[in-house]
Amino acid sequence: MKDVIYISHYVSRTHVLGPYERSAFWVQGCPFNCDGCLSPEMRGVGGTAFDCRALAAELLSAGTEGVTISGGEPFAQAGAAARVIASMRERADRGLIVYTGYTYEELSRAGDADVAALLAATDILVDGRYRIDLDDGRPYRGSSNQRVLRLSDRYDSVFDSYYNTPGGRRVEIDLGPGRVTLTGVPSAAALKVWEKMRSIGGTLAQIAP
Repeated sequence: MKDVIYISHYVSRTHVLGPYERSAFWVQGCPFNCDGCLSPEMRGVGGTAFDCRALAAELLSAGTEGVTISGGEPFAQAGAAARVIASMRERADRGLIVYTGYTYEELSRAGDADVAALLAATDILVDGRYRIDLDDGRPYRGSSNQRVLRLSDRYDSVFDSYYNTPGGRRVEIDLGPGRVTLTGVPSAAALKVWEKMRSIGGTLAQIAP
């Protein structure tokens, strides 16, 4: 059987998922049931099966600085996600940002080799479950309990200018054949636009669990 990862979808290039131009993919499946979740269709099983090396090659072909993984819950398929990144890094230097509903402490004490492998490969981790009552409108994470954690020094030179500069939430809305995709953490105004667009058929690609 092929080494596969099940994802909702991917984008080759985006500017709202971390420093520099990035590629991104959204893992299918999530063990959480956060109130206010914007992508409930990513909770269950299903998605599209990709060979890990084939997905790595597809993302590499975009020539972006790095990859962001969200979902769904990336650590629900930690081993496969880690193999995608390892395959990319065999051929080129790429950074990694991961959005997860788990806390860093939960992942660190999980005692699972696949979880440890993905965590070790991560440069920036945005952790914690989304809480609608703590959604303060700040960019790059969904609610104030979530943290943006540097796990390596890769992005030290741009971290403060990117994550700590005041500003609103930014999103990208892409139209394709039979598909409308929103990438980013949406503001209330962006959500209204999205709901109108979604009525014609679309998939929400949010970055916060």
